Amino acid sequence: MKKFLFVIFVAVIPGLLSALECEVCRKNIHGKYIKTANGAYCSQECYHSTFPKCEFCKKPCTKRNVQMMGKTFCSKSCMHKIFHCSLCLAGLDNVITLSNFFGDSAFFCQKCSRRPGCYYCAMPGDRPAGKDGRVICKKCRSTLVTSPKEVHSIFRQVRRDLAGMFKYDAKHKIELKIVSPDELNKQAGSIYMPENSKRMALMRYSNKITEKRYSNGKVKRIVTDEKCQIFVLSNVPKDMLYDALAHELTHDYLRHNIGKVNDLALEEGFCELIASLYNQKRGKDYLNRQKEAQKDPVYGGGFRKMRAIYRKNRSFSETLKSVR
Repeated sequence: MKKFLFVIFVAVIPGLLSALECEVCRKNIHGKYIKTANGAYCSQECYHSTFPKCEFCKKPCTKRNVQMMGKTFCSKSCMHKIFHCSLCLAGLDNVITLSNFFGDSAFFCQKCSRRPGCYYCAMPGDRPAGKDGRVICKKCRSTLVTSPKEVHSIFRQVRRDLAGMFKYDAKHKIELKIVSPDELNKQAGSIYMPENSKRMALMRYSNKITEKRYSNGKVKRIVTDEKCQIFVLSNVPKDMLYDALAHELTHDYLRHNIGKVNDLALEEGFCELIASLYNQKRGKDYLNRQKEAQKDPVYGGGFRKMRAIYRKNRSFSETLKSVR
């Protein structure tokens, strides 16, 4: 804390200080004025205007001030109005700032900063884990899509949007299943997933292929018993649900248009690229920060490679050729 300079009140003696000007308003001083080492002031109002303003109450800090992270406050009470723990709301004299890939940052006390991280954004959660083991923070919980009806509605909307943007087929049957984290991981089995990442959805595709041979020697491949499924995690924040469904529907598109892709990084990278373009269209670019920062060579490396190709040609079809 800092104390300000001792102030002297002076009465003007006619004829001695007739040209004295106020340091703030520059008016000639008449009568009593305030004198400091920095100059003379015609009134308390002008004098107080030279003091730093409190970041919270905006009043001049005329007696003492408290500073935190480059901000000035007239008291600890005002400081705690801005610097308080995001979870327990206790005022903070020592700030711990945590951030995530989505660009969110918040202040926490030491105790709350050690709480388990949110399943979706990794910020400290404000409640114990639920029955399925997920810790979900207050912010993510506020946007969870909990209604199966709404999940199906969003799924249909994403299919329509991608059909409009990239000419995806929006007519063939895709079975959508809403599942728990355990069931989703069970369905995924040994399918690759980056370390310390959480799976939000999964596309599964199966079919039977028979061959019909003609007398002229030609062979026709016939696809039967085609089954397309997308498993999506229950209770996902809405923006992340849109992102995950765009990614999985792109896997479905690839299966139907170019078959199985041998290079996993190219396939996952292309799916991440399309999801990122869809996020941009929806004004949700913040979701792409995690894709950009992903160090994993399959998801992160694949995404950055596909993004570089797309930025060069600005063409969906030309970028798709790189996946074949």
